[in-house]
Amino acid sequence: MNINKFIILSSTIVLASCSTVKNDKTKVEFAAHNYPNMFIPVRVDVAKASVKTAIGQNNNIANIAQLKNLNELEKGRLLQLNGDFKGSIVSYDNAIKTVPQSEEESIKKAKSIVLDRKSYNYYDIKTAYNIPDYAISNLYTYQALNYLKTNQVKSALSELDKLPSAQLWTTQQDLIAAGIKQLSKKSLEKNDITDNILGLNNFEDLKRMFGYSKRIPNAYGNPLGLYLKAILESSISKDYKSSLNDLNTAEQYAVGNKYLNQTIYEFNSAINSGNSSFSMGMGRVVVFYEQGLVNPRQEAIAKLDLGNIGDTKFDLPVYATNYSFYEPKKVTITTDSKKTIVDTYTETLMDNTLFAIKSLIDEYPRIIAKNIMIEAYKNDQVEKLALGGLAGNHLNFSLSNKDPKRADLRSWLLLPANVDLFEQQLDSGKYTIQVNNIRQKVDIKQGKTTLLWVVEVGKFKKVFYFIV
Repeated sequence: MNINKFIILSSTIVLASCSTVKNDKTKVEFAAHNYPNMFIPVRVDVAKASVKTAIGQNNNIANIAQLKNLNELEKGRLLQLNGDFKGSIVSYDNAIKTVPQSEEESIKKAKSIVLDRKSYNYYDIKTAYNIPDYAISNLYTYQALNYLKTNQVKSALSELDKLPSAQLWTTQQDLIAAGIKQLSKKSLEKNDITDNILGLNNFEDLKRMFGYSKRIPNAYGNPLGLYLKAILESSISKDYKSSLNDLNTAEQYAVGNKYLNQTIYEFNSAINSGNSSFSMGMGRVVVFYEQGLVNPRQEAIAKLDLGNIGDTKFDLPVYATNYSFYEPKKVTITTDSKKTIVDTYTETLMDNTLFAIKSLIDEYPRIIAKNIMIEAYKNDQVEKLALGGLAGNHLNFSLSNKDPKRADLRSWLLLPANVDLFEQQLDSGKYTIQVNNIRQKVDIKQGKTTLLWVVEVGKFKKVFYFIV
């Protein structure tokens, strides 16, 4: 499918019915295209293992209206890394409240965005951050981690049960794009702007992202969250069929991960035999190993054909697709007698930058529709034509600045670059496991899963340890 056709098909849906940390604040001027630069001090402090300082840096931008929802994600993650799980739960809950949980809520939010004049501000982003699908699925996953750390296992599973709702965001983007096109229909026709002449196939950055993102079926499936859900589900309810379904879904996003396939085999065997997924006298050790931080968005200029207006430059958000991957980490497990019984490597379970790219591709119909609408109405204003339609009645643009509208580069920047997986069944007993340069004594219990959730960002290292 070519990109023009992709944009057209995605826009054809019509709206159905119309710990204590210093809290000093430093005023920071907001610009959506500058968010990655604004957030550099926070990421640098995390990499220096100065999480409390990072929290203070983040407080400097916490009150910016356009970052309201996004900052709850960043704040929740920082508090979590700092061991303030109750505070993190509050921040994540604030973010979750903005996420539609039903189709009806999603449609209602789409309408409010389409009809909000702030959505069409030209040189300044005025709207709050709308959390995208890949961030939503990560939000539920990291909230589940908070509940595990506060010994609320059932609440953790309840959060993971919400994972499917992340896909509502994708439909919402199509609804918004269709609504914008409907509002600007007269102006688009007046200026002879049609999808098939835009020339998006000539936008190389979009073509690269479009091809690269085909590695996964969508951005709302979360293999980390799905794997964790399967483990918790099998522990609480012994529902291996449901757990296996989650694992099989996770496999679509992490093709070739031998540890994921190994767990699938264990659960298949349990279903076929009617017994436990564990061999007699054995337990399971699972390692989630987070590495680095996800890549930020970048800007790229695209020249599109806007009919009577002519070729027009647009500053659009993109991701680089030639980024470096973190190497697998060495895993050794030794007994109390110092005998090495496991000597292997982790394998990648989830590449968050890939999911961010896939999500941005799904957002492009809305991005393009909004930018074209603004240019069309701006041109009508230049030509002193009547700005028709609902939007035209209250939109007015400054004609003094001819530069392209800057790209919106807001995204959740404290997600890991990638998450690796290791899984192995062992005889019950005490062991020492070393992953990369992190050592941890673990207790393997019969019929239980021992989970090590490791976070490594530069000098910062943290291990979350559970038995479920």
